[in-house]
Amino acid sequence: MPEIPVQGWTKRTVTEDELTQACETDPELTVSRCKEILARLNAKAPYYISDDMRTGRIMKVPNDFRAYKNWTPLPVNIPEIHDIPRFILIDKENFFIGWYERGTLRGDTQICIGRKGEETLAGIYRVLEKDPDHYSRSYTNSYGRPAWMPWALRIYEVVWIHAGDITEPRCSHGCVTLPLDPAKELFNWADTGTLVMVIESMGDLQQDLKKHSQFMRSTKFSSR
Repeated sequence: MPEIPVQGWTKRTVTEDELTQACETDPELTVSRCKEILARLNAKAPYYISDDMRTGRIMKVPNDFRAYKNWTPLPVNIPEIHDIPRFILIDKENFFIGWYERGTLRGDTQICIGRKGEETLAGIYRVLEKDPDHYSRSYTNSYGRPAWMPWALRIYEVVWIHAGDITEPRCSHGCVTLPLDPAKELFNWADTGTLVMVIESMGDLQQDLKKHSQFMRSTKFSSR
């Protein structure tokens, strides 16, 4: 019988040669794909991985890259939300966001969330407004100008889900920051009013679904 790769990872350094060797074990793997896997596992933008490897930075590295080709820390199906047309789940423990159509995962990506003292708050929300070319009214960029937050979905107060530079798992002032392409995909997919649940960890999912069930059932959904 063919070997079935087992998921698991260790914190260590990794080299380009190791990625090349990993690709030789599976025709579906490329060095670029392995770096994308590392980016998802370590919650940062893929373009930082090469620098991290070159400088010998310790990161989460799969014991077998083959086991992570389709990896996600999120459930592929959530039966409790099968009657909800669109639902966004944000997992603070694994630094991931996923979007669901009637309980089935349609897309996901790594994220960064708020730093200590500016945490992204767990809870149940809705997309309050959409702005494809949003500029922050609260924070500035390195040039002292309003920070650009493209493909933005506001979920509470001044907290948005938007595209940005993911340097590490906690790199925002409370917003949920995604890589550019997934952020655009999510923006185009979501409607104003789409439910958004932020959980502390996957271990809280069932409890939070039950806790917020009345709120979710009282929401009027788009049938788009």
